[in-house]
Amino acid sequence: MTTVEKLLALWDLPPDSRPDAEAEFATVYTDPVRVNGAELGLADLVARARDLHAAFTRHEREVLEVVEAPGKLAVAFRLTADHTGTWETPLGVLPPTGRRISGTVIDVLTLAHDGRVAEIVMVADELSRLRQAGVLGQLVR
Repeated sequence: MTTVEKLLALWDLPPDSRPDAEAEFATVYTDPVRVNGAELGLADLVARARDLHAAFTRHEREVLEVVEAPGKLAVAFRLTADHTGTWETPLGVLPPTGRRISGTVIDVLTLAHDGRVAEIVMVADELSRLRQAGVLGQLVR
């Protein structure tokens, strides 16, 4: 299984469906891992995965591009899911809309010597996702 496949598989299943989610995340990520400049522990990553699965169901990921270099891995993918739970957005908390929402994410990963992810620079198309959720309709004319 490639690193990309491991990463996607790790985030595809709700953490609560696994006996030891933190141990599974430890096989892919260092502890801590730096995400957009902030250090996060494995428990924080598991909490993020839990929040993702609480807000969205029927996840589908489509890998758009993978670029590899020594010690680096860049992955562009599209995440599509149903918005069925409370979603904390940059604009505030959004109750479930029931809408199918799709967004593009680009992760640039720095790998430790053992191959685990030590740092992530992540860019997500939040504006598009918020528009699909109907939040921006009254703001954009």
